[in-house]
Amino acid sequence: MTKFNLKIVTPQGIYKEVEVDQVNLRTTAGQIGILAHHMPLASGIEISAMDYVKDGSHETFAIAGGFVYVNDTETTIIANAIESQEEIDLDRAQQAKKRAEERLKQTSNDIDSMRAEIALKRAITRIHVKNM
Repeated sequence: MTKFNLKIVTPQGIYKEVEVDQVNLRTTAGQIGILAHHMPLASGIEISAMDYVKDGSHETFAIAGGFVYVNDTETTIIANAIESQEEIDLDRAQQAKKRAEERLKQTSNDIDSMRAEIALKRAITRIHVKNM
């Protein structure tokens, strides 16, 4: 299988740069798989699980939204935040989920509700990825 370059960038800088066989992620238009020589693409990324395949093994991540740009030889992911399965602290994620649920029960301000919903979705995604 032909490999291509995957570059993952966060606000802190380059998170990872690796040659991969395939990238799987959920865009705002739905779930996609990216292979070498994929047609050009620019799309938003949902808060979700993301993985890539390299030499038959999968690396799984929790991604907190962002953008993906694809050209013939490289895929660039600009992530708001990203954690590998190994980096996720399960206790911290469970505490974040609990805090977000409590905020949603008592929030009256629309902005606070939206922030709590995003925090809840991020925490649920992190827990899901850690338990995969």
